[in-house]
Amino acid sequence: MKRFLIETMHIPEKEIIKDHHARHTSTNMRNCARLIFRYGIPMDKPCISSSNKEQSHYISGKGMENRCIEEQGYSAYKNGNRISKTEDELFLR
Repeated sequence: MKRFLIETMHIPEKEIIKDHHARHTSTNMRNCARLIFRYGIPMDKPCISSSNKEQSHYISGKGMENRCIEEQGYSAYKNGNRISKTEDELFLR
């Protein structure tokens, strides 16, 4: 994914933050919120989640939000606009 972002989307490598610790999407969302806070990135700006079509629909649906609440006691994000079949706009909390 990192190589795709750099080579195809022309995003500078220094602008890409990777989560090396998540074992599931729910912990990835939590960790992303923590990283955004740590790096001082404005929390009111949208983030983009990019995945395959099925996972993207899971993230933007209630199933993912419910899983986060069940596992962690809260949801680390709220849904924004659907950008494409594989990308969602998210606001991290």
